[in-house]
Amino acid sequence: MQRIFAIATLLLSGCSTQTLHIFESGLDEGTRANLVQALEKRDIHYRFTELPVPLQYESAQLNIPPMTSGDKWLRDIEYVVKKIGFDTLTISEFNMEGHRYTPNNAGLYLVQNRAAQALPDLLFAHQCKDDSIQLQLKPNGHWQQVGTEYRGRWIYKSNSLTLTWHEKSEQHPYQQVYAEREHTVQTLQGPKPAKTFTRQQLFDGPVPVFNCDLQVIFAE
Repeated sequence: MQRIFAIATLLLSGCSTQTLHIFESGLDEGTRANLVQALEKRDIHYRFTELPVPLQYESAQLNIPPMTSGDKWLRDIEYVVKKIGFDTLTISEFNMEGHRYTPNNAGLYLVQNRAAQALPDLLFAHQCKDDSIQLQLKPNGHWQQVGTEYRGRWIYKSNSLTLTWHEKSEQHPYQQVYAEREHTVQTLQGPKPAKTFTRQQLFDGPVPVFNCDLQVIFAE
């Protein structure tokens, strides 16, 4: 992880315009859209990154270069964060990985539903026409059907996993909702704990993984 963020530092240090680099985990589509709208209304230049949010962060965190506290830019960022529903914004000159941001750059880390981090990062097709299908859940709220170009966003709430996929950015997204069930399955090594995600919309759609239940079996 330290190596990843060291690379990020190099990338962030080259911006001459004040730039807010956004790391997010678990934001739903509505919150993300409201975030973009609020940033643009305040004329805040921003970039989304797919680098993961450090696991220590639980809510909203802003990491800034030294000696920038009290800046109007920071007040605008705090306004945006509260506008989209976060109660507080923690501001620091360091992130949990120990690196600093260079002048004119800052990192905004937004986390919703940190419990979702407990989900497995790989799920396997179950009771499906194609049992080779695998679904990767990334910590930043993005998913991908392994080995394909199908990808989108996921959110996990109250034992329910929702996947969304846009065929085109301007079109309404396709969506599949899965109900989570914890149980025990018999394997060659004996009974093992498992999680099965059962699809709730049973009609077949254009995304292969949406047409399957999903399952993970834990070795321990």
